[in-house]
Amino acid sequence: MSGEETSSGLIGARLEGLRQQLLSCGHVLAGLVEPAARPLIADALVDLKQLVCRIGVVGQIKSGKSSFINTFVQHPNFLPTSVTPWTTAVTNLHFAQSPPGPHSAIFTFLQPKEWGEIAETGGKIRELTERLVPGFEPGLLQQQAELLRTRAQDRLGPEYDLLLGQAHCFINLAPSTLQHYVCSGDFTAQTGTIPIGKYSDITKSADLYFQRGPFAFPSTVVDTPGTNDPFLIRDEITRRSLGSADIYVIVLTARQPLSDNDVTLLRIMRGLNKDRIVVLLNRIDDLTDVEAELPRVIHYIRQKLAAEMPGSEIPLVYGSAWWGSQAMTYDRDAITRILKRRSANYLLRAGLLRPDELDPRFIGNPDFDERLKHSLLAMSGLPAVYQAMDSLMDAASPTYVMRQITGSFAEMSRACEGAARAELQSLTAANEKREVPRRAEEKFVELARESELLARVTANIEASAAGIEQQLARIIQEEKETLRRKLQATIEFHAARERDVLIDTLSRGRAPKVWTHEGVELRRALAEAFRTGFRNSATRLTSFHARVAPELHQLMASLVPGAVMPDPHGQTLAIPEPTIAPVSRLMALDLDNSRWSLFWSRNPSPQISGSKIEALIKSEFASVADELVHLAGVAFHHFSTTTIKWSFGACRNIQHALQRRLDRVREDYELTRREAFPPESQQAANERANRIRAQAQRVKDNETLTQHLEHLIQYIDTVLKSEAPRAT
Repeated sequence: MSGEETSSGLIGARLEGLRQQLLSCGHVLAGLVEPAARPLIADALVDLKQLVCRIGVVGQIKSGKSSFINTFVQHPNFLPTSVTPWTTAVTNLHFAQSPPGPHSAIFTFLQPKEWGEIAETGGKIRELTERLVPGFEPGLLQQQAELLRTRAQDRLGPEYDLLLGQAHCFINLAPSTLQHYVCSGDFTAQTGTIPIGKYSDITKSADLYFQRGPFAFPSTVVDTPGTNDPFLIRDEITRRSLGSADIYVIVLTARQPLSDNDVTLLRIMRGLNKDRIVVLLNRIDDLTDVEAELPRVIHYIRQKLAAEMPGSEIPLVYGSAWWGSQAMTYDRDAITRILKRRSANYLLRAGLLRPDELDPRFIGNPDFDERLKHSLLAMSGLPAVYQAMDSLMDAASPTYVMRQITGSFAEMSRACEGAARAELQSLTAANEKREVPRRAEEKFVELARESELLARVTANIEASAAGIEQQLARIIQEEKETLRRKLQATIEFHAARERDVLIDTLSRGRAPKVWTHEGVELRRALAEAFRTGFRNSATRLTSFHARVAPELHQLMASLVPGAVMPDPHGQTLAIPEPTIAPVSRLMALDLDNSRWSLFWSRNPSPQISGSKIEALIKSEFASVADELVHLAGVAFHHFSTTTIKWSFGACRNIQHALQRRLDRVREDYELTRREAFPPESQQAANERANRIRAQAQRVKDNETLTQHLEHLIQYIDTVLKSEAPRAT
């Protein structure tokens, strides 16, 4: 069953159509610009070709996450679902992308240093536990790490040392082979020869490439380790892998929706851009009475979402990945089991079946089979997921990138148009006045003036470029420092408040056995402070660009008098907000509360306890603030370099075009003066006429390209960015 057969069609079709148009426009523009500007076009084309939308899928073990991914990407039974994927590997499923070389699957093993951090020291987790309390021994973590290393050595034997830092590649991959890299079964099971998981302990990532799927736009679905296993390293791997995703799908199970682990997962997602999340309530077929129970479950989830992510309108989709899978595979035994369950009554809501038809004896009837397939697909929630994903993709990072490239292309095209029109006017004027001999000397004087003007404007262009770049660098540095102070003040306020609460509690003789503060309010406050600060800084940068744009247009106008140079970026120019995954980074504060018992057993004074907690909070979150500031700086720097680079590239393109025209005109008049104005041959006249016609066509091509690019800008601003995900 292909993506075209779903109600939403291929995901990202609008975005892919835009990308293909921009690629075509870029190739046309490369033939119109001066040679010096072509590297800019080439770099933009490379960026367009490499654009990928990353979709991170997260959920607890046994939430049906792998089953959902299989159904979602229309490859049923591909990812293993019957064995516990107890592994540190992140699986990347690539669609509408060319694989590197002939390989369809690449399994990358951990580097020796990475393996050492996991198997020997515990890496970041061990560092956190050691900072928590002097003498604290994370025995469970050490036991797991040692078991991981021992098991890997037993499984791999002599290959163990040779494989670290290497990769295994396959031209064709069978699901049974996949199990050796991403599944390792029960972590507590006896080591030894087992049929699966030979390489899973040292596999860092699996990159799988598919020729077909539900995506029109290049996309990568990221399957992360489960979030409710006791091996903390995997939790950190999940958080890191999600930081670069553009869209997130949170998979919940209907039998136990929003458990404590699910709430923790939502708090992880709070550190990411919450306007790019879809929540899937999976396994509604496990409910005994779907009609009665499902509304209560949905109401409960919506309340929790409102509490954890206030002000957000996250799409909530409900269904059954199992139903969706059977709509594609239609296994007779599986269909029989589905029809025998009470939850099958919910399939009637699709309006394609009669109550008396929920009977296995109808299986095999072509008409019934077709209607049941469509009922299973409709009630699986898959079409709703596709629809929400399609809307979210329109507002994700790739759209911002293409919006900026479109504006840059339009600016360059308009500059080319102005230069081409000026050159056409010059050629036409020279052709009309060629018969007047005394014009030659006058023209040399005119050429000297134009050359002097061009040199002066060129110097102004370079001086303006340097000045604007310096001003932008200063603004970015100031905004980073302002943002840093805002984040630090937020941390200090919450740390001091927690200190005072703890001191007051201890002073009243209510010494807790454990400390239950999880930093939830501080994370929320940091996220809000970052977003507010980032948007204020982005407004200052875009406002600065709006102020200097007339200066750039004035430079262009001085090169090409009378040319119209509107700012193609306009008022819609924006800096996309980066994900703020650092807010959800695993910290000592997130460790199991029972591990704080040693801290309290020392019976420190209330003041000492309060000071320790305050220092710990400030220390833990200081690195979070630093990373957030760094991410903001990267976004600001990319904006400044891209917009200014293209604006001055457009100026220089005009400059080079005019210089080329001046050189050619000078050569023509030099030849005319040397030959004392001999009668022009028919061949020379034809060549001049052909040059004028070619230049007129060049002007027309530029006009057409500019108009098309400006239409694409309007399309992005009024259609794509206005798309909003709709809750189901």
